[in-house]
Amino acid sequence: MRKIPVLLLGLLLSAAAARAQVDSVRASTLPPDQQAERLYNSGLAKFKQQSYRAAVLDFDKALAVKPDFARAYANRAAARYELKDYQPAVQDYDQAIKLEPNAFAAYFGKARAEEALQQPAEAEADYGRATERQADYAPAWYYRGALRFEKADYAAAKADFDAAIKADPSYAYAWHDRGSAQRRLGNLPAAIHDYSQALTLQPELLPALLNRAGTRRRAADLKGALQDYDAYLGKKQDNALAYTNRGATRYELKDYKGAVEDFGRAVALDAGYAFAWNNRAAAYLKLEDYKKAEADASKAISLNKDYAEAYLNRGHAREMLRQPDAACQDWRRAAELGLEVGLTHAANSGCP
Repeated sequence: MRKIPVLLLGLLLSAAAARAQVDSVRASTLPPDQQAERLYNSGLAKFKQQSYRAAVLDFDKALAVKPDFARAYANRAAARYELKDYQPAVQDYDQAIKLEPNAFAAYFGKARAEEALQQPAEAEADYGRATERQADYAPAWYYRGALRFEKADYAAAKADFDAAIKADPSYAYAWHDRGSAQRRLGNLPAAIHDYSQALTLQPELLPALLNRAGTRRRAADLKGALQDYDAYLGKKQDNALAYTNRGATRYELKDYKGAVEDFGRAVALDAGYAFAWNNRAAAYLKLEDYKKAEADASKAISLNKDYAEAYLNRGHAREMLRQPDAACQDWRRAAELGLEVGLTHAANSGCP
């Protein structure tokens, strides 16, 4: 009696095996469109797994079965982009566009590949075509705006960032970059507003904090700038420029010891940073530490033989160190390099 269930189970397994064999035969004889779709889906799955070469092979097979498969061209292009095969990617996007001229994503993808190929004019045009086909796709506006910013067309860049923000008000990078365009256009309050909005949306977007600090300093809000530099350097301590800028802000606030400290941190991070060495020399002059001022200005000059401001500062230090001939020589050199105030100092000090 116990053998009957076993026999029945065996029959069930055999039937399942038979069905599997039938399914396998049917798969190989699918109509071409269905075969192409199956290969395409396999390529998509491999793409999502970041197996880009395997994805390309599946898209190749799909296109061999169905040569007019626009989506397969577009996704093979995307996989080739990830593999840094940018020119073949552009060619695939061209095929996808030829088959589906209104597919905005192919224009956008092609533009990104053209950027990678250092073809900014072509990329700008294709980002524009993407926006014409889908005006609410914020990245296309944003990337075109970034290209226009890079070529110093700040008004056009701002217009693109405007459109990106309209399409996606939560796009923190668009707010940030519009702030930078506003700053270049001299719209400082608007720039500060945009950087602030970017930080509201993405508090860890540290470039927005650093740029807002610089804009506040330019707008004469030194205390606000110092707060931003403090917040930035509280999170990131490896940026020599940030220390230099905070040092300059402290200098303008007459905190010369704090300025010396910041310029010192800058040169500790980047010993070749002539600007920071000269700035520390200027702060030492204010503190009446003339030997250190001369040493720092000399270091700046050793890094940049044509640094007019460093010659001027070293001249001041040498004057106070009772080295009049050397001071006169430095002031004249500053004037030769275009800093005419050097001649004024030389004349006032009675240089021969």
